[in-house]
Amino acid sequence: MDIADTIFGCLLLGGLFVGFTTVNYGILFMKLKKAERIPSPAPIIGGVAGAALVACLTGFKYPWLIAIPLIIDPGCVFFIFLLIYSLIKR
Repeated sequence: MDIADTIFGCLLLGGLFVGFTTVNYGILFMKLKKAERIPSPAPIIGGVAGAALVACLTGFKYPWLIAIPLIIDPGCVFFIFLLIYSLIKR
């Protein structure tokens, strides 16, 4: 793999993470401010892109670091709890 491909991939995934996480925080702020239901366009993409970025950068040496972007992104937090709940209810 060429170094340019790695840099491009990291910039792409990092941009997706920052972009969608910013959108999710903006929507969360609007929900709290107006108390309206405002749907997020794709709530889980930011956290998943951030997790993929961390996985690419660390090479899976530290697998627990993958959870950090999923926790930072407010769109993913709900889906993480939903996944845990569905696994417990089995």
